[in-house]
Order: sequence, then C-alpha cells, then structure tokens
Amino acid sequence: MTNQPNYSRWLIKYHDNLLKVGLTHPSIEKFMKDGYLGIKRTDKSFSRQPTDLVLEQTINADAGKRLTGVIQFTHSISARQRWARSHDIRTTIISHTLDITGLRRKNDVSADLEEHAIKRDSAQLWKFINTFEKFLNPFMLDLNKDCLYNIGNGTVASIAVQDYLLNFIESGERLKENFITECSQNGKRFEERIAQVKIMNFASEKKKKKIKVGDKVHEIRVQRDFFGRLLALSIQHNIDLEKTLSYPITTVPLSLCHEDGTIHKTQKSAMVEILKANVNCEDVPRRFDVVIFDGFFLLHTFKNIPKTFGGISKKIMSLLTATHASRVDIIFDQYFSPSIKDYERAKRQEVRTINYFITGPEQIRPVDFMKELRNIQFKEAFVDFLITHWSTNEMIEFIGNTTVNLNYKQCHTYSVHNNSVIVDINDDLSCQHHEEADTKIIYHTCQMDEDVSDVLIKTCDTDILILLLGNMDHLHNNNLKIYMEYGTNNCKKSINISELYTKLGPSICQSLPGFHALTGCDFNPSFSRRGKKKPFQILQKSSVYQKAFIELGNAEIVQKKEKNFPILEKFVCQMYGLKSSKLNNSRYEKFLATYKTTNPKVFMKKVVSYDSSNLPPCQRELHQQLLRTAYITNIWRNCHLKEPTILTPENNDEENIVEESDDDENSDSEISDDAEENEC
Repeated sequence: MTNQPNYSRWLIKYHDNLLKVGLTHPSIEKFMKDGYLGIKRTDKSFSRQPTDLVLEQTINADAGKRLTGVIQFTHSISARQRWARSHDIRTTIISHTLDITGLRRKNDVSADLEEHAIKRDSAQLWKFINTFEKFLNPFMLDLNKDCLYNIGNGTVASIAVQDYLLNFIESGERLKENFITECSQNGKRFEERIAQVKIMNFASEKKKKKIKVGDKVHEIRVQRDFFGRLLALSIQHNIDLEKTLSYPITTVPLSLCHEDGTIHKTQKSAMVEILKANVNCEDVPRRFDVVIFDGFFLLHTFKNIPKTFGGISKKIMSLLTATHASRVDIIFDQYFSPSIKDYERAKRQEVRTINYFITGPEQIRPVDFMKELRNIQFKEAFVDFLITHWSTNEMIEFIGNTTVNLNYKQCHTYSVHNNSVIVDINDDLSCQHHEEADTKIIYHTCQMDEDVSDVLIKTCDTDILILLLGNMDHLHNNNLKIYMEYGTNNCKKSINISELYTKLGPSICQSLPGFHALTGCDFNPSFSRRGKKKPFQILQKSSVYQKAFIELGNAEIVQKKEKNFPILEKFVCQMYGLKSSKLNNSRYEKFLATYKTTNPKVFMKKVVSYDSSNLPPCQRELHQQLLRTAYITNIWRNCHLKEPTILTPENNDEENIVEESDDDENSDSEISDDAEENEC
C-alpha cells in the first residue's frame, strides 16, 4: 500500500506469527480449527464470517433501532448491566418474532422490472455513458504516445510524474529489498521509523508551494544599514563622498526595488485619471462599426461559467455578437520565451505548470476555472479549442451576420455563408511577432479601412490607453473615431480617444509610451515615491523631454546613446526636485540636503537607519532602467507594424549601445540649462 509502511511492515509480521501459531500458542490454533473465531449462519460452504462483523450486522443493528432497541439512556449501572447481559437474548427473540409473524420483508426480485425502476436505471446508465464519453480517449491518434494523460480532464503528466507512475512497481521492489537488507544487518531496524515516499501524481502537481524569502530580506537590510555607515565613515576619514555615491553599493537598487528584491510598482490607473480629466467620458455613440475585446480580460470577467468547454465557447461568442457590430475582434496573448513579461507572469503565478488537452466541447471544465487561467499551457489549449470549435456549424446561430476575428498566433476570420461557417486566415491582421494582446489591439486599430468610422475597445488596462494615444499618428484611416470602455461592472467609463488625442497634442501623445515605461509599468520598475502625476507635469512643460521619449521608439537612435539618454537623466533629476543634470551629483546633493548637520552625534544617529531609496538611482542603475525602457518603448511605439522591434531581451545590452568615455560624458552630452529653461 502506497505510503502505508506500518501496514506493510506489520502485516508481514502478523502473517509470520499466524504461520507459527502452532508452536507459540497451540490452544489458539485448536480454537481456530474448530471455528471459534468465526460464525457460520448457513449450511453453505465457506460462509463463515468474523465475529465482529456478525455483531455489527445483527445484534448491534437490531439494538440500534428505535422501535426494537434503545429508546433512551440511563445512568443506572445495574440497568446497563442487565441490558448488556440480555442483549443477544432480546435480539434472538425479536428476530424470531419477525420471522413467524411474516413482518420481515424479503427482497422482491420483480421490483426492478417496474416501469419507474426501468426509467430510473436507464437514466443512470445514460448519465454514466455521457460522463464516460467526456473522458479523454487514450487511443486517439492525435495524442502524443510518449506522454501520460489523465483521462478525466486531459492534463498531461510532467516528466517526474510519468517516471514515478510508470516505474512504481520497480521502485517499490527496490525499497522493499533495501528494507530487508537493512533489517538483516541491524536487528532493531524493523521497528524503527520508515520514511514515507513522496507521491507524484496528477493531484500532487496541483499543490501550491510557498517560498520564504526571509533570509534574503534580512541580508538586504543589513546592506542598507551598511550603506549608511559607509557614508558616515566617508566623512570621518575624508573619503570622497560624491565618488562613493556614484556607485550602486547595494546588490539591489533600492530606488527601484524593495528590500526583498521585488521591483517598485506604482498605481498605473493614476495615468487614466490624469488623462481622463481632459475629455468628456460619456459622449459615445450607441452603435459601433467594430468592437475589439481583450480575450483574457473577457474571461476574467465571466460569471456563471458553463460546466463544459463547449458551453464556455458559445457564451463567449454570444457576448461578442451581442454588441450588434458588423465586425468583432477578440485578441489573445501569445507566450514567448524569454520574454520581457516573465517577471510579471511569475508574480501573478502565471507559469507553465502542466500540459492540458481539451478533447471536445463536451469535456467538463476544471472546477476552479479562474485558477486554471494561471496555467499558461491551459490558456494555450483553450484558445486552440476556441479556434477549432468556432469553425463548426454549432456557431451559425451565434455568428449570424457578424464577422468575427480571433487573433492568436494567426488571425482567424469567421463568417456565415450559405448556412455554413467559413473560416479564413487573414494575413493582413496576423501579427505573430506580437506577444501581448495590448499591441495586437493597436495593430488591428491601425489597419482599419476607410469604411469604418467608430471603433470601441473593451478592456481594463491602462497600457492600452497609453498605446492608443501613442500610435494615433499611425492610423490608416485618419477619420476614424476611437472609444475605449474602461473598467468593469458599475465602474465602466467610456473615453473618447480621438478627442483626447486632439486636446493633448501629437507631441505629448507620442511621448507617452516612453514616459509610461520609464516611470513604471507591469514589467519595468517605478521610482520609489515618485508616482506619475508630478513626472507628467514635467513632461507637459518641456518639448525637449517629449522629443527624447519619442526617440526611444526608434531603435537606430537608441543605439546612439549620447543623443537622448543624458536628456532623460536630467528628467529623472527633475523628478526628484534636483537642479543638477547628472544623477551622481544629484545623489550627493540629495543626501546633503537631507542629512547635513553640524552636530556629529545627530548625523550618526540619522545615518544608521538611513533608507537609500530616498536617493535617486546612480547613473549605472539608471542606464539599465533606460535600456529596458528603450526595448519596451520600441515595441509600444511600433505596434502598428507586423514586427515591432529589432531589439530582443537577449541583445538589448551593452553590446548594442555605444558606450562613451567619462570625458565625453562630461562634455559632449551636457545639456544647456539655459536652453532647457527656455523650452519650459
């Protein structure tokens, strides 16, 4: 028995004792042969039953009935003794009375032939057949013969589970032989503890693993305190403090990350509130030519989820076509590796856990459907199922006169002609180099024809609002009016993107993707306690900063770092309220402004608990932030193209950026403060 070592061990011992009972306990052997340890109630052979089982089925059963047995309890000891002694006698009398009076009912074998019984049994049979048909067929030709499948839900076992289940008998035999060898070498081993074997099966893969980072947090806190003491020592021993502050010092840049190593996050929705204040949020048309849905956002808003995958598929299609638009697009994410989104997906616990196989529309969905959406492989299997199921004639009544586009790895177009569903691959809308649904939505919007006038985008993502404004100059249809339905339930707001673009102006809108990436998004850290509001006010006042953020979207300009990285460095200095255009100088300036004092005791007391997240990052730390920002901005500003950027997570490093010498940095890249003030 799996993980029941005591049963397995002592069962052998008891069996050995029984074999030797003639030598150890001769009297018990005689009782066993005479049948004293069992009761035979009939004349049939091999009908003897254990005594305890007979007691449960007869005496205790009759005594437990309210009409014939116990009707109340008493605290009288003598009464309890009389009841116990007469227990079997009363049961015998009751059984005999029921037999001679004909009150004991016998099984009626003809009862199963009654009409209602036949209907009941037939219903149960068909229910079993329907349930069984929903199981995965292990003999399907489409299945990978090298994988082990769970026929109940279609999941594929991991390599570890397959190895455990397929070698279960061999590993058990090996453990048994090891135990026997240990017992032969050590007489006390038999009674010692036997370690349980970790069970590896489909159920075990569902368990969550908790990871503690206490030691790591403690280590970084020590480094933080060490940073403060280092600053104090630099003053006491005449060390160049400004030079000291030009280095990161801590393993994790605390201006961009928390003490446990996770990145700082800012409230992205603050940008929506800032931008939404410039436009009327309610002036939207009732009908739209095209409606675009973020696919996984739509799934996360589901309520009353159907029990089968086919039911979910039909519900999604009914929600899409309920908009009464002539065209509906639903966009799904792809999952690349390596990816700029790996960190955020790990934080959301969106990982590739176990393979999933959906056999057909009648397959029962997982009990916790929302939890399963964290499994990337499940989401991929589900979208593949939608692509297949929507091509069947079951969807005719749902599609009707609507044209439905599903964009995943390719764009599949569904329409109904001659009472049949027609599926085409739309190469013009296919954008397999796009990873996020956000950029695919912008790509679809930019490709709209001249005959489309009003477009509605349904989502709850600040990034899409930023991307829409940042790519309005890339629209093929300049007369297109774009609206965005932002939020869920009673918090829905409709934003007129076209009107907002006109009020903000092209320069600010085109700089928004780079600004949003630098000041903090899903996969880029924000600056500690800086937020979005004040940096956006700085951006609005300076065309120099706007141009620098726009140029981040050009890979060729990014590779010539001297042109805009120093400008963005000064932008960060201004975010911290500092006059200098060099971050290393600004760190020194910020430190002195906060902790400068003529009393050494007061200084030492402050600096011991000093939090370096109050300082801006050093120049080297910002350089890495800007490299990541440039990569993100390249994708966002060029998502109207099939291939948004030539940069990748692997090559967006020092080799692709022209590094400067210290002398060049102090001379050629200097920004004129007077010119900047004039621009402001």
